[in-house]
Amino acid sequence: MVDVLSNLQEVSDPWVAPAPRHYGRQNGQHHPGTTFTDHDDGSGHSKQNDGNGRSASRRGGKGSRGKNSNNLGSNRSHSSSSPRFVAAPRPPKYTRRAREHLASVRNFNEIKLGERLAEFKCHPTIFPEPLHRPFHGRACKCMPFSANGLIDETTTKLGLQNLLRVTTSNSDRYYLTRKCCYVFHCLNLRTRFNYPDIPNQLIIQDERVATAMEMLVTEEVEERGLNTDDKKAYSSILAKHTARAHKLLNDMKAALSSTLIRITGYVLFKVFSNLLMSVTIHGGQQEVIDRAAKRDIPIIYVPLHRSHVDYLFVTWVLFNRQIPAPIVAAGDNLRIPVFGWLLRGLGGFFIKRRLESCKNRKDILYRSVLQTYVNHALQSGYNLEFFIEGGRTRTGKPCMPKGGLLSVIVDAYSNGTLDDALIVPIAINYDRLLDGNFIREQMGQSKIPETFWGAVRAIIKVLSTNYGHARIDFGQPFSLREFVQNSKGGASRFTLGQPQSETIRCTPPLSPTPATSDSQSLAPLPQAISTPLVTEKGHQRSLSNPASNNHLTLKRTLSNPSSAINAVNRTSSSLHGARSNSSLFGSEVTDEYRSVVKSLASHIVYDAERCQAIMSTNAIAWLLSYVYREGTHLSTLTKALDALRDSLWTRKRDTGFSGSSEDVVMHAVRLLGVGLIRTEESQENDKADSKTDVFIEPITLLPNVIELNYYASALAPVFAVDAIVVTSLLSQLDYDLWNYKDCSPDFLVDREKLIRKAVRLSQLLQHEFILCPPCVNLDTVLHQSVDSLVDMGLLQDAGKTSSRWSEDSDEDDMTFSKCYKVVPSASSLEVIRAWTNMLTPMLDAYYYTARNLSILVTKQMPDKEFIQNSQHHITSLVEKGTLRYGESVCVDPIRNAVKLFETEGVLESYTHDSIRVLYLTHEYDSEERLSHFISEIDSYRL
Repeated sequence: MVDVLSNLQEVSDPWVAPAPRHYGRQNGQHHPGTTFTDHDDGSGHSKQNDGNGRSASRRGGKGSRGKNSNNLGSNRSHSSSSPRFVAAPRPPKYTRRAREHLASVRNFNEIKLGERLAEFKCHPTIFPEPLHRPFHGRACKCMPFSANGLIDETTTKLGLQNLLRVTTSNSDRYYLTRKCCYVFHCLNLRTRFNYPDIPNQLIIQDERVATAMEMLVTEEVEERGLNTDDKKAYSSILAKHTARAHKLLNDMKAALSSTLIRITGYVLFKVFSNLLMSVTIHGGQQEVIDRAAKRDIPIIYVPLHRSHVDYLFVTWVLFNRQIPAPIVAAGDNLRIPVFGWLLRGLGGFFIKRRLESCKNRKDILYRSVLQTYVNHALQSGYNLEFFIEGGRTRTGKPCMPKGGLLSVIVDAYSNGTLDDALIVPIAINYDRLLDGNFIREQMGQSKIPETFWGAVRAIIKVLSTNYGHARIDFGQPFSLREFVQNSKGGASRFTLGQPQSETIRCTPPLSPTPATSDSQSLAPLPQAISTPLVTEKGHQRSLSNPASNNHLTLKRTLSNPSSAINAVNRTSSSLHGARSNSSLFGSEVTDEYRSVVKSLASHIVYDAERCQAIMSTNAIAWLLSYVYREGTHLSTLTKALDALRDSLWTRKRDTGFSGSSEDVVMHAVRLLGVGLIRTEESQENDKADSKTDVFIEPITLLPNVIELNYYASALAPVFAVDAIVVTSLLSQLDYDLWNYKDCSPDFLVDREKLIRKAVRLSQLLQHEFILCPPCVNLDTVLHQSVDSLVDMGLLQDAGKTSSRWSEDSDEDDMTFSKCYKVVPSASSLEVIRAWTNMLTPMLDAYYYTARNLSILVTKQMPDKEFIQNSQHHITSLVEKGTLRYGESVCVDPIRNAVKLFETEGVLESYTHDSIRVLYLTHEYDSEERLSHFISEIDSYRL
């Protein structure tokens, strides 16, 4: 933890910053005495702490003019020292005495003005340059064209904006406009776009759907033993499947309505202004999305999923920017009365959460209809939004991505349907989750299905609660074409069908011609292609800049010449031949195709998590869970938060809070509530004039601690790499490092051996974290973490190297590795303790789930039963006090452990009557063979 070591080594408490640092509201500049506020730039809806644990709200309107005009980065401590403009009183009569008084005032002001103007002669005039909020979410270096596009110096310097602060509430507006500011704001927005309807017949007549129905009809004819020449029977079966295709489309399709979006936009303004203190977004990110919307290219919005409110958030933000709303993939469990109709009108199209049919085979008709509908929607000018995690995260950290709908996008690009697409990773975070917690599901109980009355009760409960601040971050859009062409081994299989031995340079997004190698040049492309193969393919102009009112007149653009070549010569690329007409990610798809989709999905989740802002509740829950689990005083926790903020800033991570750390702590404690955090006032000494401090302690009892862990887990990906390296380091030591505080134990650490241990632990936790983007080698990231431990002072160069070689190698094959000496200090030990504590619940869950594998020796068991059995065993250990962390009983780490065991070849499974059955592989079907694998996991437990 390089960024905080210099602050930590000189103090007794390792999480204490060298001096209290109070962060400004927008730019992160340090001001003394700043109160905790939202990120409102002169908001008419800002809330501040009044010192008594209450939040004072100030809204624009009557009696508020001039009260809420302070800009971002300002604070109350400045108001007493900086001059304020006060209108001069109007004299009632111009008498002689009045004129003399005014003349004397003018002379006095002129003298003061002259003195101020002459100050530069004695003192240098210094204008401190403000520190702007960093622009997060930049595209990866593996996509240089996307990283340099849509962004300039202006966008990166724009500050944060509270979306609840609208211009119609400004003090220069009329009273009625200010009073009904949200009404006039929504009426002034130009958001009436011509959202085209996609006829069912257009989709059913598509080649993919027609092929799927033909396959189903043929199979049913053979199953019934009918004569293939019986046209009547054939027509009857075909009509049945055609009717089902129509029903699938009617249940699935979105029905975007500009009027409903405008009405819902106003309702959300009113609801969010009552529930949330602010909804913050970076101005530069909004500018980038505006520029992307003006491109003649579809935009794919891919948010991380935390709450049901996420379905509305992106559409609401785009509504405020006058950008066409996308169609949004929603689970069919949300197709409930009233709310399902509302989501459909806001762009929601409903898909099954599980694509398998009741016949234990893939529903090829449903898959083909879904894939064709998405393709035609993109061709018609719609943008698309879907949640790549599949469902809401139950742990607080991002889930592993699912490639279903993403494979549709890649397939549409590969076969020439799309010239290109802009992928936009999005992260949405909340101080407090609006739709409850996931304690019930983490304790192993079944999820309660969504119902109309359940949704009504939840809304009534939500409307009476304060949920703090919300933050939405848009990652920089990157080109799908550029990613595919730059993917390892992907260029030759996805673009021009050239031999694999040739090196293909990346084609810049939206370039007029593709880049070619010197050895081969492409023939000039025609200006228009009239080949019948492309008359129904290609993406037309977006809804924000339509070419005509008829959006279903498909038009081929030549922004990607390679797609035109692929359309003419479809057999040249191995990918097109491998595409399956019967599934989203079918068995006929090549391994190269799967690899690219998986790589793209991982990159999106990694980018979205990197631009996610850390909220106040995340920071406080993390500190209380892993640093001060036994509780601490407010003053200590405040200093620890200062150090944590410095750490996040150095790691180029933004926070969704600002102001003095003491106010931030109390704000988070109030939001988390008495069910998660206990507070008690205490005095520092026995004197009568002693200062009162607050003792803050987390509630670590089940099931409360699971909800606290949800908020703390948002910081887990930030420190995951360092935690893995430190845990691997401590697993090599034969002694307790904490007994050698400020001493130098006689132990050397081999760098390469440490990296190998860390790589293995990373493999064991592969279903928990995405440690690096696919374009970066994991060893590189781990080596950087080891270097940070050296900079921290925990490792010190021993001036020695170790050599190693295998018995069958020559002397020239000898390799050398640097050795380090472990030098534990009080500060570094406290930091690494927090990191290792963060992984302890996961490793405990993995270890005891692995020990529970012994019940599968010479036996089979349904996976649900095995997971419940493992969870009950871990729960009993927590109740006995054997395990310290109650978070270990969560069902998600146990499920991820089962996935790991299958990946490692320890378990195998098969499906029988829709029940997944687990059994041990032949290699591990004995307790003796399992012991080695179990002991390997146990070696990382500290």
